[in-house]
Amino acid sequence: EVLDPSSQKLLVKNRNKKPHLSHIDFNNSIDSVKSKRQSKRTSLKETELFGRKLYLRSGNVSNLYRDIVDLHQFYIKERNRLSQAFPCLIRMSFRLLCEAAARDSRKKMDNFLKNNFDAAKGVLNQDAKTTLANHNVTKESIVQLLHTGAHNYQASSNMEQTMAMSIIIGEILTISHGQDN
Repeated sequence: EVLDPSSQKLLVKNRNKKPHLSHIDFNNSIDSVKSKRQSKRTSLKETELFGRKLYLRSGNVSNLYRDIVDLHQFYIKERNRLSQAFPCLIRMSFRLLCEAAARDSRKKMDNFLKNNFDAAKGVLNQDAKTTLANHNVTKESIVQLLHTGAHNYQASSNMEQTMAMSIIIGEILTISHGQDN
């Protein structure tokens, strides 16, 4: 009674057979014993800042970009020890990065971002475009979001919106300061 039903069937089937070394029929029991198992959960991968690794021309913009990525990595590793306002630092650094890129391009930051926004959005996949839309990151709002990020407003610590902003900023920087440009 302790055995599972397939093992019991196997015993009943082979009970009247004479003992031999290998006359037991295991074929039926193997198929019936195999049970379906759920696959393992995949581990959650942190979304990469700027959507991916950027390859920018050597200079101040590239250095700032790399420092911001390092700051984000520090945030991911030490999140439990940091204050809830820490994401504001990352958001503030976006404005600094955009100002440096605009200055490098000899444009005002507003014009720099708006002039490159449509081309940058055009190369994004649908998932990234939906992320931008869900977090209200548009051509009209990007400058205001950067200005808001330069102040310690509660909205500045919204890490999901910050990640959405980083996606479009990364594409804009690739257009203006990419190694291929």
